[in-house]
Amino acid sequence: MLTRNRTFFFAIFLAIVFSFFRGAFDPQPVTSSQDTKQYRYLELDNQLQVLLISDDDADHGAASLDVNVGSLQDPSSRPGLAHFLEHMLFLGTKTYPTAGEYQSFINQHGGMHNAFTAPEHTNYFFQVEASQLDGALDRFSRFFYEPLFTEEYVQREKNAVHSEYQSKYKDDYRRMQYVNKTLINPVHPASQFATGRLDTLSDNDTSKVRDDLIAFYDRYYSANLMTLVIYGPQPLNELQTWAETLFDPIENKQAVVDTYPAELYPELPKDVRIEPVKQLLNLSFTFPLNEAVSDYKKKPTQFIGHLLGHEGQGSLLAWLKQQGWAEGLSAGLSSKISNNSAIQVNISLTETGLKHIDDISAQLFAYIRLIQEKGVNEWVFDEEKQLSHLQFTFAPGQQPASLVQGLSMNMHEFKPKDILQGPYLWEEFDALRIQSLLAKLTPDNTIRTLVAPNVETDQVETWFAAPYSVTPLAETLQEAWNSAELAEGLHLPEANPFIPQDITILNNTNQDKPARVKQASDVQLWHMQDTGFNGPQSSIFVNIRSPLIKQSAHNQVMLDAWVKLLNDHLNSFSYPALLAGQEYSLYGHMRGLGIRLYGYRDKQDVLLERIVSELNQFKANEQQWQQAQQELIRAYENALKQKPFERSIAELNQRLIQPSFNEQALMNAVKEATLEDVLAFSAQFFDQVETIVLGHGNISEVDLLNTADTIKQSLMQNTRMVSVERKHVVQLPARLSRQAINAEHNDNAMTWYVQAVTDTLKERATMGLLGQIVRAPYYTYMRTEKKYGYVVFATPYPMLDQGGLAFIVQSPGTDSATLFDESQQFLTTYVEQIRNMGDGDFKAHQQGLITNLTKKPLNLKEKSNRFWSEIDRDNAQFNTQQTLADYIAKLNQKDVADYLEQQVLSKNSKGLLLHFDGQN
Repeated sequence: MLTRNRTFFFAIFLAIVFSFFRGAFDPQPVTSSQDTKQYRYLELDNQLQVLLISDDDADHGAASLDVNVGSLQDPSSRPGLAHFLEHMLFLGTKTYPTAGEYQSFINQHGGMHNAFTAPEHTNYFFQVEASQLDGALDRFSRFFYEPLFTEEYVQREKNAVHSEYQSKYKDDYRRMQYVNKTLINPVHPASQFATGRLDTLSDNDTSKVRDDLIAFYDRYYSANLMTLVIYGPQPLNELQTWAETLFDPIENKQAVVDTYPAELYPELPKDVRIEPVKQLLNLSFTFPLNEAVSDYKKKPTQFIGHLLGHEGQGSLLAWLKQQGWAEGLSAGLSSKISNNSAIQVNISLTETGLKHIDDISAQLFAYIRLIQEKGVNEWVFDEEKQLSHLQFTFAPGQQPASLVQGLSMNMHEFKPKDILQGPYLWEEFDALRIQSLLAKLTPDNTIRTLVAPNVETDQVETWFAAPYSVTPLAETLQEAWNSAELAEGLHLPEANPFIPQDITILNNTNQDKPARVKQASDVQLWHMQDTGFNGPQSSIFVNIRSPLIKQSAHNQVMLDAWVKLLNDHLNSFSYPALLAGQEYSLYGHMRGLGIRLYGYRDKQDVLLERIVSELNQFKANEQQWQQAQQELIRAYENALKQKPFERSIAELNQRLIQPSFNEQALMNAVKEATLEDVLAFSAQFFDQVETIVLGHGNISEVDLLNTADTIKQSLMQNTRMVSVERKHVVQLPARLSRQAINAEHNDNAMTWYVQAVTDTLKERATMGLLGQIVRAPYYTYMRTEKKYGYVVFATPYPMLDQGGLAFIVQSPGTDSATLFDESQQFLTTYVEQIRNMGDGDFKAHQQGLITNLTKKPLNLKEKSNRFWSEIDRDNAQFNTQQTLADYIAKLNQKDVADYLEQQVLSKNSKGLLLHFDGQN
């Protein structure tokens, strides 16, 4: 008896010890030397794989759960069921039965949430104020073991899924995707409709959709198919306790996912034509591999994509641009489903290129043969390995929701020790493996797809009504491509000259904001040496303001065209810099021209010097101008074909931020413009400017002064310094103004904008808190309760420095007048709810918004952008967000309720209603 008791207590002791040390014996993720976060991998008793991340600096907590199941598991009789299930899990659990309670909790505490359904994954994720992480996890975890599937909401949410389908009915990406599905082996589930709509999700003679939802959930939502990532400032042991307590109840059903026939495309090669809604010109080549490519340590498809998609000198894209045939090119793994990966090459065509698609095709296959014969070199692999190692070592911080979402999917692909470093690993150069995949990039194993207006079509796709045609790829073309000679000027990439050699990190300083450099003349120069993110990167932002832009639509078009021509010209030089971690953007804005550089300090000046030199010296030719002109016309035309809610937002900004020019005015101006106009504009641009520069990060003041001298010597030799005012916000009259908008869509939409009476931060704070409070209940009322549509949101909408609120809805079945009336009715009834809101709930909203306003930046670029925004508004105190937070902290329920009643809902409210009623 004594021996038995000893054995029993020893077993209990071992169980306690094992529970305490769970995770200690599991393989742990390899981390970057510069990463200060703590990680722990473990597997719960139910086989749920968990990664915990403790970050002392986190303002927000986050979590993501990925189920290794998606639309490929839809029953053939229920297309869209996996997606519908994703929607339903947000609509109540046994412990939290109220639909929208989870969303309200997340919103109240300064968070966000979302989910998506992919072919083999369904991913759920959220981000919330760090102190509320445990409450959010409690609500979130119950999606996966106690959902209600309430009949009332099953019937209602079908409408939301249908609205989502309707909202994307004219989306060209969806149309291309579904034309591609017509080519897939019909017995493969990838050929099925995946979104869902009313007819596929309605009850029928053989089954009720609620029963099918529960059957799907019971079969596939099993702990052994799930991965979970939890992130927060709490210690790892506390995060582990939450993971075990809250997620151990998920049942392990030992679920097994079905396998599919290996051959995705049974009949190749094919030539496909698709007529788009927008003005798109695109040529793509899809090469099925008929195998899973899981060699993440060898990276064979990435190696091929790197060479095919290279944009530097001698590349396929550089040559196509020289001919005037292409605007852009990308290459890499396009689909990654079980046993059926594919490599895809996408080429954005010019109108001239549209006439040369066979020539382009021939050079693509000639370049593939060049890679096969001379391009599979270990030094290329080693270069990618070196750059990837630098990227992993100095990876910038991410938004918590984005971080956990990506890692939860990584956990299905990578071994536990490689969860973090897996995407960056280039461990083993395998030339034979690369050659085996290159051998599949042949004319007889491709789907060539041309997307262009007015192509000949003879079929209409079932789900999204895309006109298309499919024919066998002509044998004469295949033979010609197999024997095509490589064009002169095409060659493999050379060694990257931008790989940083000096990654020295300067000492950090005690500065909390940039300081004006007094030694700089003719340039407003701001500097802050800041290495608080433990990296050798720096940001250099340049703003060259000109009074020319606001004068006319013609000048705005001239700026757009000049910037486009410059970016195209610089692309082959700057692309290796991008690969080496040197990001840059050259862009036009409301007051002139902007340059932003972010990357390793070493070699940054080489890139900047080339950019400013070309600003001064580059002169486009007629072919380049005609190509840019055509691209701008298409861009302006496509803007007019956006979804109704997108059009309403664009029109709102154009009407109220002045001077602005709408797309029709810009299109008219670009059609009348000439190359001589662009050259004259670029020559005149620097006559009168105001130049502002920010240097932030791993950069000394001396280096920044040298940078400023480079800019002045290249661009400002004969320049008169002027002050260029910001644009202004048009003040609406004290009444509701209404304006119909134009759109090409079946849905209806309304955007109701309410403008602040003043431009004070105090009123902006009040509107911000009001928007925070009504966001979730407005969404629940308009989307879930009233079933008006998939696109529903209420949000603070400041313009420049003036506060505002926007209520936006797009609906497939309800007219815009009703949407507006219902919005007003909802807010009218909500006044008293705010007035009577408990102190705890009100303070939670306050604190959630304050946390978002005052959260620490996650990386250097984010911090630089905050400083740049303050410089743009001439706030040398850099304290706008903190001042807003201070005002918000002083508000009470009465302040917000009175503002809603007396300002937003008043007949004298400064409001603008943009409305559209669709083709239905």
